[in-house]
Amino acid sequence: MNSWKWIWRTTAVLSALSALLLAVGFGYGAQELMFPRPNLANADASAVAPLTERAPSTEDGSYRIVAIGDSLAKGTGDATGQGFARRAAVLLGQSGDREVRFLNNLGINGMTTQELLTELNEPGVRYVLKEANIILLSIGANDLFQGGAALQTSTEAPDANALDTALPSASQRLGEALDQLRVINPTARIIYLGLYNPFGDIESLRDEGDLGIAEWNAQASARIAKGKNMVLTPTFDLFERDPGAYLSSDHFHPNSDGYERIAQRIVQGLE
Repeated sequence: MNSWKWIWRTTAVLSALSALLLAVGFGYGAQELMFPRPNLANADASAVAPLTERAPSTEDGSYRIVAIGDSLAKGTGDATGQGFARRAAVLLGQSGDREVRFLNNLGINGMTTQELLTELNEPGVRYVLKEANIILLSIGANDLFQGGAALQTSTEAPDANALDTALPSASQRLGEALDQLRVINPTARIIYLGLYNPFGDIESLRDEGDLGIAEWNAQASARIAKGKNMVLTPTFDLFERDPGAYLSSDHFHPNSDGYERIAQRIVQGLE
């Protein structure tokens, strides 16, 4: 009889302990769900944003190319979709002396100098630019000619006064963008594509366009000459004699042949 009492009491004690442990465990689990403790490892890992803080890649002997800017940087008008950026990468690769990696094309149709400055604050954009050692930049045409809309609509044909008004502030913003690029990537070679006159074969627009483009390129060249490891690649002469042969159907962007000529000019400057 005493043995049965002992067994009963032992079972009761064990049941009580189990219930107590279950209650404690449930309470701990509920606390973790409602008031989770921070993961210190994850907190430490996310303390520094990698896209904004990562240093540029170390030199490995390869060309690492990024294009940024307007629709010319994107390659609009090229039937193959390559534009001057990818075409330049292909031409460099054909030389065979260095590996060529085309990292990204950040060109956006219609981009102006002001929009470029905003874009350069984006962490993802800065990350890609940091990885490059060649940055191809095309910007400014939309500031001066509204992306070709003047020609297509015939409502606001460019004139000397309009270009004179637009040029100073746009030129200043170009300088700011170049400074930003150099801060983002202190060592990459920055290749700026000078503007050409897409209206060169239209008599009523030729002279005004030539004057505005010449002044823009002169100011851009003077600014780039003050920078470190920057160069202006001229394109004006490539479209001067027969622009219609090298422009796409919109009569503003280059066609495939036009982009190929620009790419060849870029590569000549790198050799």
